[in-house]
Amino acid sequence: MINREHLALVASTLAFLAGLILVVLGAVTGNNARLADTGSVLTFASLPPVILAKVRRHQRITRDTAEALRREGYRLGLEHASRGLLTPPPVTDGGGPGTSTGDVATVHRLYAVPSCGNNLTPRHKAQ
Repeated sequence: MINREHLALVASTLAFLAGLILVVLGAVTGNNARLADTGSVLTFASLPPVILAKVRRHQRITRDTAEALRREGYRLGLEHASRGLLTPPPVTDGGGPGTSTGDVATVHRLYAVPSCGNNLTPRHKAQ
C-alpha cells in the first residue's frame, strides 16, 4: 500500500539524486558552473526532506508490531498475576499480624532509600 509518506520519501530521494547528478555533470564538463550550482542547491534543499522521511518511516510501528507488543504485555500481566506479584501484601493495623483493612492504602517500603523524616541512626537518637 502506497501512502503519502512513501511518495514523499521517493520524491525527495529522486530530487536528491537528480541534484547529485547535476553536480557531477557540472564538474565533469568543467565549463558549465551554473549546472553544478543548480545541482548543489537542489541537493542541499532536498536533504532535510529525505532525512525527515526516513526518520518517520523507521519510527513508525506497524500494525503487526503493535499487536505483538500488546500480546506480550498481556502475557506478562498474566504471568505476574499467576506468581502473585500483583496482589498487595496484607496491611497490619495493630489488630494483629496479617489483618487487613479495606480503607488503608498499602505502602511498600523501599529499603534502599532512607526514610524522609528520620535520617538518624538509633545510636544518635540515644544522645
